[in-house]
Amino acid sequence: MVNFKIKIAGLVLEINCFNETTKRYCRDFLTDLPKDLEINLTEEDLKNEVINSTNNQFYVDEEISALYRKIADTLIEKNIVVFHFSSIKVGGYAFIFTARSGVGKSTHTRLLSELLGDKMIYINDDKPLLEVKNDEIIIHSSPWNGKERRGNDISAPLKAIVFLSRGEENTYKKIDDKSTHYLNLISQIYLPYDKAKRAKALNIADEIIKKVNLYEIYVNKDISAAKMTYERIIKNEIK
Repeated sequence: MVNFKIKIAGLVLEINCFNETTKRYCRDFLTDLPKDLEINLTEEDLKNEVINSTNNQFYVDEEISALYRKIADTLIEKNIVVFHFSSIKVGGYAFIFTARSGVGKSTHTRLLSELLGDKMIYINDDKPLLEVKNDEIIIHSSPWNGKERRGNDISAPLKAIVFLSRGEENTYKKIDDKSTHYLNLISQIYLPYDKAKRAKALNIADEIIKKVNLYEIYVNKDISAAKMTYERIIKNEIK
């Protein structure tokens, strides 16, 4: 067995797994602090991951994927959920971008990084953690930060969720009727198999959509798209 501890979302998780590759994957979050929770991977967990691999959109390595799933299940009890978003930090606040796979949310945040330079930092480019904490939604990073490993061990209060689609011209609008995008949001959340935990995850999603501003953008792949997002959305939210 391989034993190590990681710190995510302010919690220290002691991990017991089988492979050193899993520890290396989590290297940016390793800690020696006392544990808050214990996560034990079993052979049954790995078998289940192989069985479900045809529907697994996360990672080829079954153990890394099984660990992701088990941590996500555990953190729901702490009012923390995992979403499939690209998240950045600008001016002390977090902004998250979501789109269907292949549409280009990571491309858009990369353009924002080129535009803003040191003013922007990646929180997590793939699967950040969202925590409902008092009147705020806090975005935390996680080891699962995409193929390019764009992410940093940081957290920030969430200012806005941006739904991204491709378009010939760059346009944006603030969403007043949030119910129109509820299903889009839910489609990007990790939902456990356990019914009680699934219900709690959906309740957390409800809180998130109530507390933050939502925007819809249609963008091309030019730097002008990043300029529009910064000037019309990010800059206005952090002023």
